[in-house]
Amino acid sequence: MPLPSSPTAAHADREVEWQLLAENLEPVRQWLAAHPKTAGLDITPRPPQRLRDTYLDTADWRLLRGGFALRIREQEDVCEATLKSLRSARDDLADRQEITEALEDGPAALSRASGSVGARLREIAGTAPLETLFRAQTVRQRFAAHRPGQAQDAAEIALDETSLHARDGALLERLRRVEIEAIGGDTEPLIPFVVALSVACALERAGENKFAAGLRAAGLAPPRA
Repeated sequence: MPLPSSPTAAHADREVEWQLLAENLEPVRQWLAAHPKTAGLDITPRPPQRLRDTYLDTADWRLLRGGFALRIREQEDVCEATLKSLRSARDDLADRQEITEALEDGPAALSRASGSVGARLREIAGTAPLETLFRAQTVRQRFAAHRPGQAQDAAEIALDETSLHARDGALLERLRRVEIEAIGGDTEPLIPFVVALSVACALERAGENKFAAGLRAAGLAPPRA
């Protein structure tokens, strides 16, 4: 795995994270449990999550051609729409624009969304209807990475077991990934931890994000963004 490099700010409208492939997540869980204090960070378990994601675009790929992926995420009684830029600002990790809007009445409320996601959707897609590309179901085990003396967590560590499904629900592929997302600060203090975890658990950088993996698994060949 290439050495992570250079600090960067993680802002509210950006997602900055390392995305790592794992053949088996159990060694990662065991390593985190055995190293609650490592590389200047305190590692603390957080409640797990079950995520149900649906990715959408218009029939003529207006969102993708505009440089975005659209995801609707449902989690217990929470639903939100997110637009993510497809191109990372950096080569060594994912650094992408991310815009999220809550959908209080569930996925059907997307057509009435009046916030930042709704406005951008109308700007890019106009009145063209949205179609489901594929779905993803994820069981996520979470850990907080905290620097002693700091009020805010430095990162969230997510161990994801994801199944990708076609529009009709058929299982396409399973993914196992570790994502380490910087929170509210630069990434430089996280580099020793990312390197230690990657070496100890034989993790490699993911060559594609979940959106790209879903398109590939579903056999979809969109135009270049």
